[in-house]
Formats: sequence, C-alpha cells, structure tokens
Amino acid sequence: MPSSKGQKAKKTAQTDATSFNKPWISMRTGHIIIAITSLIMAMLTAIQVIPYRGWGSGILWSLFFGGMIWVIFYGMLFINRFLRR
Repeated sequence: MPSSKGQKAKKTAQTDATSFNKPWISMRTGHIIIAITSLIMAMLTAIQVIPYRGWGSGILWSLFFGGMIWVIFYGMLFINRFLRR
C-alpha cells in the first residue's frame, strides 16, 4: 500500500507544478479586457485634460495613456515568455 500513496503524492506534486504554468485566462479574453481598459483610460484622461488644455492636447494625452496600457500588456507578455522558456 505505501507505494500507491507515493504514486498519488507524485501525481499531485506534478499536477500542482503544471497548474502554475497554465494561463488564468485565454489570450482572446485578455485582449478584450485590455481593449476595454484602454478605452476607459483614454476617456477618463480626455475628460480631465480637455477643459484645461484644449481638444488637441486632450486627445493626444488620452491616446498616449490608452496606448500605454497596450505597451504594458505586450511588454509583460514578452517578459513572461522570455523568462518561462
């Protein structure tokens, strides 16, 4: 009987180790979440900047901060793939 307990322990240890390598959400869901987040960030930035700086500057700042969400997303994706070869 001890050998079956040892085998079960090995299987659970292997399952626990591989569960950390699985993604939490799919790439498609991640893109949808990032798209919604970047649009909300761009709108909030535009609402704050346009009254004080004008339309041109407000739109540029909102595009910058909305785009930075995508830069951070793809930067972390690149770092994650580089470190987990």
